[in-house]
Amino acid sequence: MLAIAATAATVLLAACTPSAPTGYTVTGLLPDSSLNGKKAYLCPTTSQEVIDTTIIDGDKFIFEGVADSAMLAFLSIEGAQLYGALIVENGNITLDFTTVKEGKGPYGSGTENNRIMTEILLNLDSISREEIKDEALRLFAKHNNDIIGVLLFTSPYYKCLDNETRLATIEGMGEYLKNLEIIQDEKKSLEGKMATAPGKPFVDFDGTDAAGNPVKLSDYVGKGNYVLVDMWASWCGPCKREIPNLAEVHNLYKDKGLTVLGVFVSDDIKNLEPTLKEENITWAQIVDNERKALKGYGVDGIPAIMLIGPDGTILERGSAMRGENIKKNIEKYLLKK
Repeated sequence: MLAIAATAATVLLAACTPSAPTGYTVTGLLPDSSLNGKKAYLCPTTSQEVIDTTIIDGDKFIFEGVADSAMLAFLSIEGAQLYGALIVENGNITLDFTTVKEGKGPYGSGTENNRIMTEILLNLDSISREEIKDEALRLFAKHNNDIIGVLLFTSPYYKCLDNETRLATIEGMGEYLKNLEIIQDEKKSLEGKMATAPGKPFVDFDGTDAAGNPVKLSDYVGKGNYVLVDMWASWCGPCKREIPNLAEVHNLYKDKGLTVLGVFVSDDIKNLEPTLKEENITWAQIVDNERKALKGYGVDGIPAIMLIGPDGTILERGSAMRGENIKKNIEKYLLKK
């Protein structure tokens, strides 16, 4: 009798225990039906691909699918500056746009990871600049191998850290996070930055000149001149805005101990000659066909401008070599001001 009762209790317990969700439903709630018939796009935060598209029906839209693993994502809507952030995982997730303004978006709700994400991101509004680093380290220690760690990595909690702390944070991550491509790429970039920080020796790389002939950075560095290296591309607006500053120092000091050198990166070589003519660029160029310069120096944005001394030591790089600081820093070394 006891055995029968125990069996019945086990069956009852199993029947009352909710099973884990086997798929996800993402429901978006809009303020009105003005976007009826437009498309909503679901995209991973860590890439530019679209993983799913749905049509808005009246004042809402629905995505359905199965998540093999949790994924940090954002949602955008055709014809509107509305964006939402969420973690796609199995369960019922809601994005409520009814309380947000144009240009802003809600965070997902309805599952545990989305709850944690919302709590962490909303906390950014109340935390001070002095406190954010300590909070970042605390959060990374707690979420060093889960989807929330990916969220932290793409947020101001990571961006507030200096390069040494960023690298130590990555080293402390578990295998799930360490094996993500974005984290592996960031680790390589950090190692490149730290190996080529001011005070470090330059790292050589090879490419071609504008005519396709082999050339190396060391063909210019270590020849007795200071070398001003500008990594740029024809499509880059900020790069073009620095050209007058580069031209000024080139014209002033090309015969007084300074070599200006362009490194053409992330671009098609066919764009080089037309741009040189259009912008009246007369200094030498290295075409970085294989992104060796970008990788070797941990460059994640252009223009990337640096000053290398006659002995091959990197003297300045980064924000210290933009705008009027280019001339100031060159004169500081060249004229010993």
